[in-house]
Amino acid sequence: MKTALTLTHLTGARSMTEKISLRHYVDEKPKYFFFKRLFDLVFSVFVIVGLLTWMVPLVGLLILMETKGGIFFIQRRVGKGGKIFSCIKFRTMVFNSDANHMQAQPDDYRITRVGKFLRFTNLDEFPQFLNVFAGDMSIVGPRPHMITDCNQFSNVVSGYKFRNMVKPGITGLSQVKGLRGPAKDFATIFRRFEYDAFYVRNAGFGLDLRIIRQTTGQVAYALLRKRMAMPAPLMEIAEDKKLQLFTANYSVTDYIRASETIISKARINKSFGMSALAVHGLIETVRNKEFRDQVNSLNMVVPDGQPIRWALNSFYKAGLEDRVTGPILTKYVLARASEENLGVYLYGSTPETLAKFQAFININYPGVKISGIHPDRFREATPEEDLADIQKINESGANIVLVGRGCPRQEKWVASHLGKINAAMMAVGAAFDFHAGNISQAPMWMQQAGLEWSFRLIQEPGKLWKRYFTTNPHFIILFLLCKLRLRKVAFA
Repeated sequence: MKTALTLTHLTGARSMTEKISLRHYVDEKPKYFFFKRLFDLVFSVFVIVGLLTWMVPLVGLLILMETKGGIFFIQRRVGKGGKIFSCIKFRTMVFNSDANHMQAQPDDYRITRVGKFLRFTNLDEFPQFLNVFAGDMSIVGPRPHMITDCNQFSNVVSGYKFRNMVKPGITGLSQVKGLRGPAKDFATIFRRFEYDAFYVRNAGFGLDLRIIRQTTGQVAYALLRKRMAMPAPLMEIAEDKKLQLFTANYSVTDYIRASETIISKARINKSFGMSALAVHGLIETVRNKEFRDQVNSLNMVVPDGQPIRWALNSFYKAGLEDRVTGPILTKYVLARASEENLGVYLYGSTPETLAKFQAFININYPGVKISGIHPDRFREATPEEDLADIQKINESGANIVLVGRGCPRQEKWVASHLGKINAAMMAVGAAFDFHAGNISQAPMWMQQAGLEWSFRLIQEPGKLWKRYFTTNPHFIILFLLCKLRLRKVAFA
């Protein structure tokens, strides 16, 4: 039976009180919404008077020269508070093309030649400034859904209509993160709603301006490069094929692919090893051959950290849209495990952290079965203890083992238990502490700028100062040497 994803899965709320309080969050910003509406009015008037007055006749003529029908496509969409309104766009498909029931796909045969140009340049969205002026939409906000899509997604994600607490926008956080077009599967709905829920909770002038700036940059980039301003598709490579960055072999993947691969192995209790390897772990593979061999023996090593993603895209044109962090990937995997009622074993960290992490899983992922819990000994197990651990995990029937021992100890543990433990083992770093509420994640702008390490350093200076001040400069030096072609990208 399919388990519906709840609002707490995506917002991180760990109690019903926190979940309910979210409904009053928007009402606490009257000044922000007043000035946001004022900005919407002024800017929409500028666009309507300065652009649409001449754009509508010109674009309309081009549309009518190619196909019969009206120049506008008007569709009923869901707005703030569930209010239904008529969303206006330039028509980009042939007339009577069932567009109200079936969203356009890439290379859709129904899209006209003029329509392709309008979609490529985003000019088809400009009539929506009429909706902004009327007060049905805002310039920035979650994109408005068709009524059928809104109802369908609400059946998959309990609390999905939380995104309707603000006005829908012409552009939004999901769009600048590359989540455009139809939501094809559960994971796409999950990721899109995660960004929309983040926006509702953190709506403010700073976030709005960043979204507008990124949207403008992406549109300009598309026009200059003559293609859509989205990352190139992920390299189509075999599951066991990887790209070597310095001395570590990285999987070219994203959250959706990685979580689906892990679940496919967990479902059949196949021994499988995975690590989310950031700069610190990568540099450890450069300095330590034994650790390098252990990391490279794992089935999957995901690019945890913006610098890793940037480097792979720079050297290999890998087309990675985002990094794949241990904490977020853990949420993806737990959501899928909850759907299939899979068993999860928690290995590592302290008893206190494990108790809080288990509570987080029980509240947010009720379909997950906790197969067992084992606190870290904070030393290496004796051969007898290790055999007992292996037997205990295998007898528990766990499908997934989440390992939180810190890098490099967790990678060594996973590598040494490949073929011994019949489960998908995930070395997920700080996921235990993040989801237990021990430490906070950095603001999104710091994450996107590759500065999350500095936020963590502020929280745990005694633990992390040596790591970051020795590994970060080493990474930068190696990156520059490779970029200047003074050293090979793969040198081990």
